[in-house]
Amino acid sequence: MKKLKTLAVMAMGIGLLVGCFPKASEVIRSLPVENKKQILAKYSPEQIETGETLFANNCAKCHKLKAAEGHTPEQWNSILKRMIPKAKLNDEDGQLVRAYIIVNAKQ
Repeated sequence: MKKLKTLAVMAMGIGLLVGCFPKASEVIRSLPVENKKQILAKYSPEQIETGETLFANNCAKCHKLKAAEGHTPEQWNSILKRMIPKAKLNDEDGQLVRAYIIVNAKQ
C-alpha cells in the first residue's frame, strides 16, 4: 500500500513538472526554415530592428548572447523553437526575434 502511494505521488509530481515546462506554440513549431531573402520580403527593417532589441533584452537574461552569424538558419530554427518559449515570448515577438536572427545568420 505504501509503495502504491509513493508511486502515485511520484507520478503526480512528474505530471506537474511536464505540464509546467514551456512548449513552443503551434505557430513557432510550424515555421519553416526561411532564408534571408524570404525574411527581408516578409519583414520591414523596423521589425527586424525590434527583433534585435527583443533578442538582446530577453535572451541575455539567462545566458550570454550568441552571435547570429555563429549558426545557419537551419541551426537557428531548431534552437529558437526551444528558446522562444523559455523566454516567454509571444508568437509575434518570437517571430521578430527569429527574423532578426535569420537575416544575420551564417549563410
